[in-house]
Amino acid sequence: MSRLALASMAVLLAVACATTPAPAPPSDQPMEPAVFGITPEEEAVVLGLEDRREWDPAVASQWITHPNALHRKRMAVALGRIGTATFDDANGNGVRDDGERMAGVELLSGLTIDPAYPVREAAAFALGEIGDPSTVETLFEFATDPEHAGVSSAALEALSKLAAHTPLARYAGWTRSEVPEGLRATATRFLFRFEDPAAAAIAASLLGDASAAVRREAAYSLSRRPFVDAADRLALLLNDPDVATRAHAARALGRIINPLLIPLLTGSLSDPHPWVRINAGQGLAQIGAQNESAFASLQPDDAAAIITATRDDDASTRIALIDALGHLSRYSEPAKSRLLEIAADGTSWEREVATAAIIRQMTAGDAATVDSLLQTDSRFLRIRALEASAALPIAGASIRQRFYSNPDAAVRAAAIGSIPDAEVEAAREAIESALSDPDPIVRATAIDRWAAIPAINPEEKLARLTEIVRSSASDSLNDARLSAVSAVAAMKGDAHLETLRSLVNDSDPVVRRLAAEGIEKGGLPRLQYTPLPVDRRHSDYVEIATWATQPQAATLITTRGPVEIVLLSQDAPMTTWNFTQLAQRDYFDGTTFMRVVPNFVVQGGDPRNDQSGGPGYSIRDEINLQRYTRGAVGMALSGLDTGGSQFFITHSPQPHLDGGYTVFGRVVGGMSEVVDEIQRGDVVQDVVIHSGGDAN
Repeated sequence: MSRLALASMAVLLAVACATTPAPAPPSDQPMEPAVFGITPEEEAVVLGLEDRREWDPAVASQWITHPNALHRKRMAVALGRIGTATFDDANGNGVRDDGERMAGVELLSGLTIDPAYPVREAAAFALGEIGDPSTVETLFEFATDPEHAGVSSAALEALSKLAAHTPLARYAGWTRSEVPEGLRATATRFLFRFEDPAAAAIAASLLGDASAAVRREAAYSLSRRPFVDAADRLALLLNDPDVATRAHAARALGRIINPLLIPLLTGSLSDPHPWVRINAGQGLAQIGAQNESAFASLQPDDAAAIITATRDDDASTRIALIDALGHLSRYSEPAKSRLLEIAADGTSWEREVATAAIIRQMTAGDAATVDSLLQTDSRFLRIRALEASAALPIAGASIRQRFYSNPDAAVRAAAIGSIPDAEVEAAREAIESALSDPDPIVRATAIDRWAAIPAINPEEKLARLTEIVRSSASDSLNDARLSAVSAVAAMKGDAHLETLRSLVNDSDPVVRRLAAEGIEKGGLPRLQYTPLPVDRRHSDYVEIATWATQPQAATLITTRGPVEIVLLSQDAPMTTWNFTQLAQRDYFDGTTFMRVVPNFVVQGGDPRNDQSGGPGYSIRDEINLQRYTRGAVGMALSGLDTGGSQFFITHSPQPHLDGGYTVFGRVVGGMSEVVDEIQRGDVVQDVVIHSGGDAN
């Protein structure tokens, strides 16, 4: 982008985007730094700091003022990772006092005038990751970068992450017609992060924009939050030439929860692209879930369209329509017959979803049918059925009762986990029995449900949870401990704070974080829970850094064919190293894709095959500037720095995941013919790693 074009735009937005003066650059820093690389020894230092989430002002300052732009950019990214967990404890008292900012904020803010745009872009990105409210003005300064749109785009995304502290009027200035198209599209995309209804209104006003990119991003923003007044304009976009725009519009219409929109969505079930058909089916299901009578007076053509779509050639489209079919089955005998047919004769994935749909719509006359469907050895079907049982006030308890003592731990956990809050007292005996289950996931689930029982005396609750934290320290998985710590953190009053303080220096990094966050939520100042304890030596980081300089790739051998993945070892060295080490131990062999969400992700890497398993440790996030486009490979999480072995692959672009989950690979072969065809339960037979020359 030309310097002149952006300078003109900066003048237009001068009032909306007023900035504070930037600090002067170091006097010995050349304007055109030499380009030379980062050695493995140097990279190892940064990897260690990231792994420990350690704030080392001396090292950080040295790298941020380094004559090589690569060093400055690398440290900017590192500070974005470290600063999410660590603050600059100026007085060394371990408490974040008034005026103390998150680690690295000062150094990153000084990069607004760095001569290299990749450094400025990384700095803006990092400030968004850290999320310190004091950086809003600095980010507006980054947004008016005079040279490169990538810097402005990173700053706008960062400002959206700080939406609670970012003036919407100033941010919205970037959606005006005078602004270059790419920046307008970026600003429009992230309007969904602003809770102010005016943000949705702005997005709606852009649905008819002349720019295809802006229309697409406006539809995407509204697909993330409902806005009733946008219905008519979204309806027009169901015929947009752009596939993603049509898909977003269908999803956005479903979020509005208006039965009058059903004919529009049934019309989209004949769209030539599965993304649109899938989103239309999910939208129909969403309307039915929020409005019980939405399908009561459906026109015959609309009902026929839903039934017909359950025979779509695309498996994911068929799955996406089953819940809508379930809602329709209350009022349509042909729909009910088709639902029963799928539950009896469909694929294993279809049978699971259909059984759950039948249970959610269950009446007294369906008891025998449900009983017959539950006579199965399918773990996934039982889990789906139990998840659906939470919506049934009477029959649900009966369904759960039969599985509380099931030999399969995943089924036992699902039975306990599906007990709704309103029924925890009635199910107290089963819950308390599960507190001593030999499986840590079952116990973790039971702890959550037990903590929700209102009749338990707070002193008794705190004592029991504290004991669980102690006794579960030797578990193979830390889920029970984490569940107990979370339950303590959620308690009212201040009696529990001493327990949390005792855990801020725990040997488990995730326990430390949960305890510190619980203290802060309790109204007390934030405590420093870093540096984190790690077992690696400097030489281990050197080995990883050296390995990451070579091309790395992986082939997932699945029951549907091979999936070729390029591993992003430069962007996420620790994550890719962890993945390859597990693969070389045959860790993934025989695991399944236990979670498949149409037009979203396929997820695997769990040795338990129930979305709860992992290697027994957690790795730190390596959030980077890579995007969740179609075919991105990401690390699944249950919170900050909780990755281990579970990974996912995106079916389509998912911008809301950017900057929240580590992207560590990209599918370069087998996307359409394998990944798009994967169904829940499909097996990973092997993962083959290709290093160095073999990865090319």
